[in-house]
Amino acid sequence: MKINFTSLMYFQKVAELEHLTKAAEALHIAQPALSRTIRSMEEELDVSLFTHQGRNIHLTRDGHILLKYTNKILGSLDDLRQELQDSRDLQQLTVKLAIMSSSRLIPAFLMKFKEEYPETILEIVPQNSDSANASKTDLTLFSSLKHIDNDHTITLFRENLVMVFPTGTPYAHLPYVNLHDLSDMDFIMPPKGFLLRKTVEAYCKKAGFTPKVILESDNPDTVGEFIRAGLGIALVPQMTWHNAQIHNVALPVGDQECHRDLNISWKTDSKLSLSAVLLREYIVDHFWEFVRDNANKTFPMQKRPPGRLEVFFIALTRMTDPI
Repeated sequence: MKINFTSLMYFQKVAELEHLTKAAEALHIAQPALSRTIRSMEEELDVSLFTHQGRNIHLTRDGHILLKYTNKILGSLDDLRQELQDSRDLQQLTVKLAIMSSSRLIPAFLMKFKEEYPETILEIVPQNSDSANASKTDLTLFSSLKHIDNDHTITLFRENLVMVFPTGTPYAHLPYVNLHDLSDMDFIMPPKGFLLRKTVEAYCKKAGFTPKVILESDNPDTVGEFIRAGLGIALVPQMTWHNAQIHNVALPVGDQECHRDLNISWKTDSKLSLSAVLLREYIVDHFWEFVRDNANKTFPMQKRPPGRLEVFFIALTRMTDPI
């Protein structure tokens, strides 16, 4: 028999009680089986571990040496078990959230969640084009051109995209602008691979042109400053990118309906932790309201249909009834 954790635990108990029968009772095994284990250990180590004095036994010098290392080994085993349990507990508290659609409102929204559930640990996976990376996360916030509703994805809300110009633009007096009239202008866009970039490119293609990209940024504040400086124009989400519109002119698009849907999806290959479920439900229940209350209040909006969390925006200058 090779020495293992079980035999070491048996040896430790015998050394503690100095009595084979009492140790066997404490370990809930037969006394002959315990005696065989001790003899096997002595044979493997080629030492004598106990001396007999009447019905009691005592450790030999070699027995004391083995006990010293046994205590260390079994103590390390206890530490290992505790650390593994702590790791499991930590995994239950940790939520991996991929943010595939940029919005300056998301950090503030997540802070409100943390205020209600301070024990939750949020691990944020930043926006990128690595879909394989995002698939390893618990939850993913992303945008799409169409409404999505399946067993692992919900569309949270829909928002229009508006064209943003510097204040001196000749379009400023118009109620709306046609996208196909802007084919010769310089565009400021998110970097390639970003979902908003693909969305804007799709609408430009529908209008009959490929946008001439002069600058790239996924930061609404930076994009707004670039536009203000007269470096280009941008087609941006009307509500979540309201910072890009400050000190600039934002106009609705008149020749086609430009919008994006913001969605949340969750992994289906394994069970979500309680913390991940709490965050998912918190986002579904509160995110659109948070956007409404904290974004540019110039744009009123309404929910539809009943029971579905979608947000629709009335354009800066209203042309038609809201969709």
